[in-house]
Amino acid sequence: MAEKRQTIVVEVDRRLPQGTNASRRLRAAGRVPANVYGLGLPPFAVAIDPRKIEEVLHSPTGRNTIFALSLEEGQQSRSVMLREIQRHPVTERLLHVDLLRFDPTKRIHVKVPVRLIGTPVGVRLESGILDFVHREVQVECLPASIPEHLDVDVTELHVNQNVAVRDLHAPDDIRVLDAQDTILAVVTYAKEEAPAAEVAAPATPTEPEIVGKDKESPSGEEKGEKK
Repeated sequence: MAEKRQTIVVEVDRRLPQGTNASRRLRAAGRVPANVYGLGLPPFAVAIDPRKIEEVLHSPTGRNTIFALSLEEGQQSRSVMLREIQRHPVTERLLHVDLLRFDPTKRIHVKVPVRLIGTPVGVRLESGILDFVHREVQVECLPASIPEHLDVDVTELHVNQNVAVRDLHAPDDIRVLDAQDTILAVVTYAKEEAPAAEVAAPATPTEPEIVGKDKESPSGEEKGEKK
């Protein structure tokens, strides 16, 4: 069951001037353009402090964090999640953010990190190495139940043994969508000691989406802005 988390509040301003030049001026002033959409409602543009987005990203739940969007100096508030972030390819500076409104009573699809527990016996006693193949899985759950991570115990793994999605410890209210035989981690010999074990390629997770709802696209202006 998900732990109760402290709500992060992110203040935003309505963004009236739009377009490439307006977005550049906004970034020069220390803000970044963002779109808010979801729930079948019209999207709208806002200006946001990139430091607050970094705070969200560095919280325990990372991109899956639910936070409060505060508009009109706190007169309006709504719960949102990060849907997409775009950074400068060289400086990694935030350039644009998409925020998703959601229904707290509807199950959603999100990617959740996998956490390995223990040190395999194949590493401790058999000169093996642990290959972490698939570091996150796609799950379906209510927004308030999104876990920080899902654990899998690798302590008893010998060389040429692995753990798969079926071995994950997931709460009853969380459904893992990846194939049960998808390999998460495997213990192999180092290449100079023995041929490397063949490892199944991880399945590519999909983007987070509301179950049963069509994805919405940001406004045409923002599509032109993003690189």
